[in-house]
Amino acid sequence: MQNPDIARVFDEVADLLEIQDANPFRVRAYRNAARTIRDFPEPIAALVRSHTKALTEIPGIGEDLAEKITAIVTTGELPLRKQLAAKLPPGLLDLLRIPGLGPKRVKLLHKKLKVKSATDLAAALAKHRIQKLKGFGPKIEEKIRTGLGVAEQSERRLLLHEAETAANAIVAYLQASGGVAQIEVAGSYRRRRETIGDLDILVTSGDSPKVMERFVSYDEVADVVSQGETRSSVKLRSGLQVDLRAVEPAAYGAALQYFTGSKAHNVELRKVAQEQGYKLNEYGLFKGTRRVAGKTEAEIYARLGLDWMPPELREARGEIALAREHRLPRLVELAHIRGDLQMHTSATDGKGTIAEMAEAARTLKYEYIAITDHSKRVTMARGFDAKRLRQQWKAIDEWNASAHGFTILKSVELDILETGKLDLPDDVLAEADYVVATIHYGLNQTERELTGRLVGAAQHRWIDAIGHPTGRLLGKRQPYLLDFDALARAAAGAGCLLELNGHPERMDLPDTLAAAAKQHGVRFVLSTDSHQPNNLPFMKYAVDLARRAWLEAGDIVNTRPLAEFRKALKRARESR
Repeated sequence: MQNPDIARVFDEVADLLEIQDANPFRVRAYRNAARTIRDFPEPIAALVRSHTKALTEIPGIGEDLAEKITAIVTTGELPLRKQLAAKLPPGLLDLLRIPGLGPKRVKLLHKKLKVKSATDLAAALAKHRIQKLKGFGPKIEEKIRTGLGVAEQSERRLLLHEAETAANAIVAYLQASGGVAQIEVAGSYRRRRETIGDLDILVTSGDSPKVMERFVSYDEVADVVSQGETRSSVKLRSGLQVDLRAVEPAAYGAALQYFTGSKAHNVELRKVAQEQGYKLNEYGLFKGTRRVAGKTEAEIYARLGLDWMPPELREARGEIALAREHRLPRLVELAHIRGDLQMHTSATDGKGTIAEMAEAARTLKYEYIAITDHSKRVTMARGFDAKRLRQQWKAIDEWNASAHGFTILKSVELDILETGKLDLPDDVLAEADYVVATIHYGLNQTERELTGRLVGAAQHRWIDAIGHPTGRLLGKRQPYLLDFDALARAAAGAGCLLELNGHPERMDLPDTLAAAAKQHGVRFVLSTDSHQPNNLPFMKYAVDLARRAWLEAGDIVNTRPLAEFRKALKRARESR
């Protein structure tokens, strides 16, 4: 089993416990375990089988959790999960897939309205019974109604991070047998969408039937949908469908282009080909019956008079016209990033010390980081008041005094309160090197109220950036109501940065909004929202967002050396 599969079991246990009114600390222990497992850089199943490293050496994993992980890996199930699930109606857990419904609300719906399934929920919505419950109301009811429709119409999608774990494992498995000359994962995965519905893998091989046989024998396969000599399809235990196609080398580039581009991109590209007297399909670019290109993507685009387009751009948003004019943006790359500007330590809700987070960043060749532990409003995370924050900043000053070639910025993730006021006074914020302001509470306020809170923070003299600006949690929480154009205009006018948060569960700003903000003149910062040292590689997902938004290195301030980064902050202007 892959790490996301194991983590999913612990998440489900936490949900079951919460619905059944279990001790909150027990619930949180399983949620923390799920996060630790999901983010762990090595395959935990391999550790269980090889016994090369004790699971208890992983921070946050004690003997009890280690035993449960071993049970999941060796049997595919956890007895505790089955025991807890048996106490509830089988359809109740399905409600957790509905955006706007978490364990607490599902528990209340079950307890007060006897809701046991999506059908029961739909009936309660039809009679407007939900809005009468304490803590719900008409707005929540409408949100749940919308979420129910989304859940019914869409397949289960994996986070990009989860899909990447599965994709890397399958590719490594196929390559290990030999006989695979070329291999690439195409589709929305290659375009780096934040969620993935299925995987399309392309290979070239001298013995494609052998490759197909190995593919369907993969030990994560739950169901073989189809098997042929050049194409097979399976469903994994996680529910992810994976299609494998073997193509001839002369058509590999054509197939890769065809199975990578969005439907709209491919339609536009075929029109370009037709206008020039060609026919384009997954087998190549043809002049009559003669294939004139197909071995590589680049030769197909070149034959059509176009520059090769990075996969992230292939969404039919004007990229083909720019490729014809040789004006495609030079997209930001991971190597351009010099620092990470949001992370948390064990002083609040993280799992690493200041020194451990700094060492992890140094390993990635960064020049600076910002330690942004929560402010006091986030009580569940033991957020900082002014006194504790200044104590941490003093420790950072001492650390910086002995460091060479690396700097920790004195920072904070500052809550924007429901009233619009900030969680800490101005005299504290003025002492910081960098402040990122975020919303964690009052998410059900009106669009006007939420927009006002964010705009006010963006215009505040000591706020350098707005973090995870839409508040979304992929698959769990929809973005809150927001006039984004108003926020973008305010940020651009005030010189406030907008964050592209690369944590796999957030991926916020969405690429379309980041692209819109750039048109307003907004500048950006990329960060990971890391809660432990091994989260810092999540920066690649922030870069994915930025590339899908057509951002270049110049649009992003933490591509700059420290001195230039400091000058780019709003507080540099305010301090003069």
